[in-house]
Amino acid sequence: MENVMVIGMKTVIVVLGAVLYIALAGTAIIYSLGANKSPKGSRIFFGILGVAMIYVFVHMCIYLHK
Repeated sequence: MENVMVIGMKTVIVVLGAVLYIALAGTAIIYSLGANKSPKGSRIFFGILGVAMIYVFVHMCIYLHK
């Protein structure tokens, strides 16, 4: 019974972390692509950050799945 609870808690933590991670990456990408008045360098930085976050997230999921 305890093993099932531990697995369930870990699953919930991973899912919530993944949702937060994707939300942050999406926000960074939307910010970088948006027509805002921020400096171009800042938008490029957040675009690269968003792409890097998605890349790391995908590879983390692949690593955890193995």
